[in-house]
Amino acid sequence: MKKALSLTRNSLQVLFMILAAAFILLYCLGFRFYVVTTGSMEPAIPVGSICLVDRNTPFDAIAQGDIISFSIGENMLVTHRAVRIDAEGITTKGDANNAEDAAKVTQENYAGKTLWSVPKLGYAVTFLKSKPGIAIVAAVFLLLTLPSLLSAKEKHLPE
Repeated sequence: MKKALSLTRNSLQVLFMILAAAFILLYCLGFRFYVVTTGSMEPAIPVGSICLVDRNTPFDAIAQGDIISFSIGENMLVTHRAVRIDAEGITTKGDANNAEDAAKVTQENYAGKTLWSVPKLGYAVTFLKSKPGIAIVAAVFLLLTLPSLLSAKEKHLPE
């Protein structure tokens, strides 16, 4: 039983490290994850989805039909579909909206091209960013690392 627990703990530690390394690598390569909080892109991207946005896709590489992310205001990011492109910028519209967005997306407020989304995963991310979520992550991290630290300390104690 002790070996099974140790194997499970070690497997979870490796999984945790792989996921952390993958997120760090994606971040360093210019990819960002965003949680969808409104239904403007339903059914393509439901509320509670998480989107992967490639910040490296050039503004001038966007084509009609692409889903892009852009900022409106200082702290608000919107993810909508490009419906028309002209010299003034990109006209966007949420799939569930009746009208096109009033302002065009320009090079200045363009954030990147949305590559894919995963429904419902955003709810978990939002929870993990909350105080209870952070506490749970910290507790799991301690439960995974503490036994290893204690056994390593025991091995180095003088006899």
